[in-house]
Formats: sequence, structure tokens, C-alpha cells
Amino acid sequence: MGAGQVLGRKTQIIAGILAGLALTAACTSAPAPGPAAGNDQKTSAAPAVPATLDLGPKDGSNDVAPGEPVTAVAGGSTLSEVTLAAADGAPVPGEMDAAKQRWTSSKPLDYRTKYTLTARSVGADGNPVTRTSTFTTATAKAQAYPSVIPLDGETTGVGMPITIKFSAPVADKAAAEKMLTVTSDKPATGAWRWFGDDEVHYRTKEYWPAYSTVTLDIKIAGRALGNGVFGKADRKISFKTGPAIISKVSDKEKQMRTYKDGQLVLTSPVSLGKPSARSVSGTMLIMTVQSPYTMDSSTYGVPTDAPGGYRTTVKYALRLTNSGQFLHSAPWSVRQQGHTNTSHGCLNVSVDNAKWFYENSHRGDVVVVTDTGVDLKPGDGWTDWRFSWDEWQKKV
Repeated sequence: MGAGQVLGRKTQIIAGILAGLALTAACTSAPAPGPAAGNDQKTSAAPAVPATLDLGPKDGSNDVAPGEPVTAVAGGSTLSEVTLAAADGAPVPGEMDAAKQRWTSSKPLDYRTKYTLTARSVGADGNPVTRTSTFTTATAKAQAYPSVIPLDGETTGVGMPITIKFSAPVADKAAAEKMLTVTSDKPATGAWRWFGDDEVHYRTKEYWPAYSTVTLDIKIAGRALGNGVFGKADRKISFKTGPAIISKVSDKEKQMRTYKDGQLVLTSPVSLGKPSARSVSGTMLIMTVQSPYTMDSSTYGVPTDAPGGYRTTVKYALRLTNSGQFLHSAPWSVRQQGHTNTSHGCLNVSVDNAKWFYENSHRGDVVVVTDTGVDLKPGDGWTDWRFSWDEWQKKV
């Protein structure tokens, strides 16, 4: 067989295969024609969805907390109009979200007032929907105003707790805590702990990071705090921490070593409380920084003209306890400082060393005293650091 004959034979075989494939394709992929194809069949459309409107509070509600947001929420549509007004017609402002599906009041309501919320919408079915809710706000037995330490804009020491003192008792403490938000620009784990029904403190697990910014946001205005008490006003404060200044003094050594950001910066010989008026041991915080300051024994029950009484004005006094333990200059006891205890319970240091504290300290700086044999009493100053972290979290 010649080359031409071979080529012709191969061509015939390939052509036969292709023809078979074409026939197979034609048999399997082409739909059978019919007179109804493309003419009588219609695409079924989704049914039009009617609009829904959910209003809060619900119609007929009483004792509504004036600080809780009033809302109108649309489903299957967008809101076309929302109004909220008191019985005398006074309007209450609100804000609509970008999708126009949720409206929220933007101002607390008044107490003992009837309001009507009206919302309108049109669903995909073209039918308009209008809903109304008429409700009455609660009567406040009392309103609690939150006073806060530290002050807004203050620079504090790293040991400073946040203290909120309410002007009325808070029965629902769990609800109240949800209205209190603490944030820091540097990570710091913390928790709230209550001291009675009207005071709550926020303390960190460790000291605050130095040079951080802390913000407290209180959202209690018009919101229920339990037993008919409502929050009087929202507040927002921010404070900064300065350097980490921590002083440590042992009654055995009678030397106070002061560290700034972990580095020893000052060693101060100290004279502590004499045996009849011992200094207390514990982790204390500087509460005030004053100069001059008059030390007066009558403030803790000893008349100035009685044996052991005194009234002395000193420079550079830093309060450590409510009961009157100070860190202050005592030029009269310089010879005893570092050797013997001669004070009425205070930490006596030289004028120069006391001046350093006066010029460098902030409220909330840490002073740790040990080995005096007398423990710091709970509540005698800012004593939050007497708790371990586990004890603090128990909230008892």
C-alpha cells in the first residue's frame, strides 16, 4: 500500500469518528421541539412582602425608664416617617440609620409623661402601614448623680482607682455596672467592686500602665438603678497616668526607697510612728499633695493642749490615710530619721526629700509600708490594693 493510500485511509477513519461524535452530540444535547416551548411558560415572581413595623416600648406600657431608647424598626420596607411626641405635643428628636429601617430616639424622656410614637412605612406590596404606641414613663423615687474621682483631665499615679459615689442607693448593681465603661489606650485588666449601695470602685489587676489615657463613660441618665431610683445624668471623664512612682519603706530598715519607672531615684531616711502611735503597714496611695499644711492632733481626738497634743505647720505634706498618716517634712527629727521612731504615726523625712515628693508626686502614687506591726484598716484612705485580685473579683 502506498503512502497516499495510507493517508486516505486515515482520513476516512477520522471523518467517520467525527461524524459519530456529531451524531451523538445531536442526539443528547438538542431539546425536542414542541409547540409550547418559549410561548406558554411564564417565570413565577416572588410574592410581594408586606411591611412590618415593630415599636418599642409596646403600646400601653407603663413605668418606662426615660433613659431607655425608643425605637421603630421596619421589616420588608423602609421607614417613611417617624414621630415621637409628649402629650402636650412637644417633639422628641431621633436618628434614622442609613438603611432607613431603624429609628432611635436621641434624647432622654421626661418622667411621669405620656408619649405617642407613630411610624409609617410602605411594603413591597405597595400597601402603606402605620403603627402607633402610646406609653407612660416612670416616676422616679430618687435620682442618683455620679460623683467621680479622679477628676476629668487629671494626671494621676499608677495606683489610682476609679471611684464613683452615687447620691442615692443603687439596688440593681449588675445593671448599673453595664452602664459603666472603662477604656485605656494601653492594655489593663480591671473590674468593679461595690462598697455599700452607693459607692463602686474600678481597680486594675496590676497598676495602670504609666503614661496611659483612661476614659470612663457613665450612661445612666433616666435609666433604672433599682427600687425606683434612676440615673440623674450621664458623665464622661478622661485622665492620664504619669510615671510609675512607687515608694517602699520598712520599719526595720527605716529607709524609704523610691522608684520611678522601675529605676531607684531617691533613698530617704525615715522616722516612723513611735511605740504609742505606730505607723500602719499596707499599700497606700497619695491622696493629697499640700504645702504648707497644719498638723493638728485634735483632728483625731487629742486636744492640742493635752499631753501628746500638737498643732504644727509643716512644708510638703502628702496624705496617705483618712485618719491622718502623712508623708511630710520634719526638720526637727532629722537626727532620728533612719534610726529611731519619734513621730505620731506619720512618715517623717527631711525637708529636701519631702520637697522632692511634693514636686514629683500625683494623687494615686504608691507608698508601701511594712513591718510596723499595725495593719492599714479597710477604708482608711484609698485602700483598694489591700485586696488580692481574686478577692477583688469576688465582689462581696
